[in-house]
Amino acid sequence: MRGTWRYSRELFWHYWLPVLILLAAIAMESTEKMSGHNTLHVMQRLLAALGVHLAEAHMEMLNLAMRKCGHATGYGLLGLSWMILLRGHYWLRHDAKPRRGEYLPILRLWWRKEWALLAVLFTFTVAAADELHQMVLPDRSGSWWDVTLDTSASLLVMVVLYLLARWRCRMRNA
Repeated sequence: MRGTWRYSRELFWHYWLPVLILLAAIAMESTEKMSGHNTLHVMQRLLAALGVHLAEAHMEMLNLAMRKCGHATGYGLLGLSWMILLRGHYWLRHDAKPRRGEYLPILRLWWRKEWALLAVLFTFTVAAADELHQMVLPDRSGSWWDVTLDTSASLLVMVVLYLLARWRCRMRNA
């Protein structure tokens, strides 16, 4: 195993930092300033500046669609970051990280069911905490549908990562 200081530094900068940045972004977006009402007005001003004028009903649908896409993207990235953190922790602990320009064609080094399940569980926990937090804010409302969307986005990322890892390992073994 590598030196403890080097291991800790690499674990933080390469693996924990992306997770912490995404958690901070989610915490900032969970405030009253990012309520649907506020984002609607920002979007209206932005579109007006671009010379686009939509009916109120269309603006509300666009705002809702953008907000849900933001949920799926943010929590999909969070699930990806959790997965990379878990994989990176394993790599560092077992000195299994591929060297620059090297590729290890072993599927279990790239994707494991345990890592994927933990990544989805961690994402679900953050999503549930986020929605519970929004339930106590006056201008926000928490929704368990959003938790389902967020968790589903993370689950989709795990499936895509599995397929990519399997494809890459199969390509290297062919």
